[in-house]
Amino acid sequence: MSRVPAAPGSAHVSRVPRTLLDRVAQWWRTSTLTLWAVAGAAGLFQLMVLNVASYTYPHLPLRGWVIVALLLAGSLLARRRWPLAVVVVTSLASAAVDLWGPFGGLFLLSMLALYALLVTASTRDRLIGFSICALCDLIPAALAKWPQEGALSPEIVALVFVLAVASISRSRREALEHGDAQLAAHSAEQRLVAQRDAARHQARVAAELHDSVGHALTAIIALSEGMQGAGGSPQTDEAIDMMNALAREGLADTRRAVASLQAAPGPSPDDAAVYPAGLGTEHRPTPGGAPGWDRLTDLLTTVRATGISAALTETGRRPLDTSSSRVLGEIVYVVVREALTNVMRHAEGATRVVVSLDHDQSATRITVSDDGRGAQPDRADGFPGSSQAPAAAGHGLANLAAAVDEHGGTLSAGPATDEGVSGWVLHALVPFPEGAPR
Repeated sequence: MSRVPAAPGSAHVSRVPRTLLDRVAQWWRTSTLTLWAVAGAAGLFQLMVLNVASYTYPHLPLRGWVIVALLLAGSLLARRRWPLAVVVVTSLASAAVDLWGPFGGLFLLSMLALYALLVTASTRDRLIGFSICALCDLIPAALAKWPQEGALSPEIVALVFVLAVASISRSRREALEHGDAQLAAHSAEQRLVAQRDAARHQARVAAELHDSVGHALTAIIALSEGMQGAGGSPQTDEAIDMMNALAREGLADTRRAVASLQAAPGPSPDDAAVYPAGLGTEHRPTPGGAPGWDRLTDLLTTVRATGISAALTETGRRPLDTSSSRVLGEIVYVVVREALTNVMRHAEGATRVVVSLDHDQSATRITVSDDGRGAQPDRADGFPGSSQAPAAAGHGLANLAAAVDEHGGTLSAGPATDEGVSGWVLHALVPFPEGAPR
């Protein structure tokens, strides 16, 4: 079944294609203009009937009849909201005028009300309304014209015509609505299938992270612990300790990533590789969480261990220590960590890196600059001599920019533009989370 595309800028809704007649019929049923137009036309018709009747019945109280006719025509304005009530009122009025009035002519009003009832109302209301309308139209006609042959033919033809047109219109509308419901159900099923496939993909990624990266980091932790004290020099032992600490931190981050990808994260049986015996679970990182303000100096310590001078400058005042400010601290930490990682990987020949945090009334501005020359084109992973460097560029900055943008911020990075200055500069603007106190 084909689909009708949604209008630009609106949510896509699958619909059965409509013909021009379908669109006209829908407009007729729902437009306020047609609601008033039908009532107005009916009122004008009744005024014409009264004008003709005034010549036949000179003593006709015209003013009173005009008021009655206009009130009955005005009742058609309620035919969409209370269709059965309007049918009852117009049918009884038509019958009363036909039986005791000096003239007829209200038959049209009851037919218009009956059509609206047959198109929109429930089965019970349609049966009641059609029965009342038929009795109110046929009984006066029978009493007035009987025993003339074919006395009821005009009324019967009108009732059958209205019933047929309304039934066709209603059947077509219900068929279109049923088709729309089927397309909506199919679209919902497709969304569920896509969500299921995405969940399976996330589960596979989580398993690969746990089995590959987690295994490699666990092996590094074990090897570095076996080498502790065996380096023969304080510098070597310090480097081994740093390797062990970084591997533990990387494994903890991997566990957090795996937990965020899994539907129901729980403690892993090999957590002992990261947390020594006796360390309570309350000290372990919360799944999906991340270090914040208090861990920024640890990042600088890691950079200094590689021989690069690292400094942190901070101006302004951080938000008060609340859950919203901790969210800001996590974002800042992630941005600084990725920037410093790029310095260590790509800034060839760098001797210093400066991290600047500037807090104002609404946001934190992050600037990370180094004096390196950048990675060579044939070292895509940033490590000299890597025989398994991927050919494609990494996704760290792109993912980081997307994460900052998700929190309403901006991020840019590129070579230093100041004259006589080499290196790379990263700028990020992270607005304070809503509700963060100052």
